[in-house]
Amino acid sequence: MSDAYLAEIAEQPGILDRLGQGFDATCGAALAQVHADLDAGRFDRVILTGMGGSLHGAHPAHLALSRALSIPVLLWESGELTQQAPDTVTPRTLLIAISQSGESGEVRRLTEAATRPACVISITNGADNALARWADIAVATHAGPERTASTKTYTAGLAATHLVVAHLTGKAQGAANDVRALSRTVADLIKRMPAEAEAAAHHLGHTAPLTVIGRGDSFASAAMAALLTEEAAKLPCEALTGGQFRHGPLELVRDGFRAVVYLGECAARPLTEALVDRIAALGGRVVAIGTNPGPATDDVLPIALPQVAAGLLPVLEILPVQFLVIPLAIARGFEPAAFLNAQKITTGE
Repeated sequence: MSDAYLAEIAEQPGILDRLGQGFDATCGAALAQVHADLDAGRFDRVILTGMGGSLHGAHPAHLALSRALSIPVLLWESGELTQQAPDTVTPRTLLIAISQSGESGEVRRLTEAATRPACVISITNGADNALARWADIAVATHAGPERTASTKTYTAGLAATHLVVAHLTGKAQGAANDVRALSRTVADLIKRMPAEAEAAAHHLGHTAPLTVIGRGDSFASAAMAALLTEEAAKLPCEALTGGQFRHGPLELVRDGFRAVVYLGECAARPLTEALVDRIAALGGRVVAIGTNPGPATDDVLPIALPQVAAGLLPVLEILPVQFLVIPLAIARGFEPAAFLNAQKITTGE
């Protein structure tokens, strides 16, 4: 087993606590000005962009800003944005770019675009990288070096993006303290996860491809869980919303079908709970992750999460899968989270 992978998981509570402790003093005034500029109509759109886990982690921010703002809010993969639709970025764009390294090939291309956005907010692991140097406001999570599959940089990026959105939407009061409280919850949850992940791996097996389902903010967790499962356990995995799953992939469900379902906290949770029941009735097995997930059955194994402040549940949701990939990888004959074909920073396009 990779000691580095487990060590990086264990660092997450401290990273979140430090992020919450220093965020307002470091970034609060600059983000307050962007909030005022939004109210004054300075921007014609907001674009959130990233690659890999950074893109997935932007999904809750996309939803929150879309609900709060009267201008269009777009979520673009950085490679597709720069290659297929560079003119989408205008001189009146508020661009929020998220990248663990700030140095990936797609992000570097973004910084070289002919059109300069009105304002660039970057969210990266450190302050000295191509994206942070290009940004008007550079948010650094200071998660530290990460040698294996993304764990601490993903959750730190999620929390930082949550705080940026809180400031841009006038909800900054208490948000940083919520992140600090979250750090303690994460520390407690990490203690439980090895045993529960082993049980989940036994329930799912290690040979069948996985489907991960989530709605609303929890689709970020589904997408990141699929990426992490493929990267760290070398097991094929697909992420879908509940609606996408019902429109076709439901036909896959029979004996041998395996799914991880995030129950979420949005108004659509009853639909997700009904989908879990439907998968079980058709012969599939499910690991259901969420607050108050209900009792275990032969077909459904629950992993219970504690309640946290609104918008922060995705930070908790990914923790079970961070541990689940360990027994899955070992059963499949791989070192958990070790890179075989790729590298930590994807510099090519």
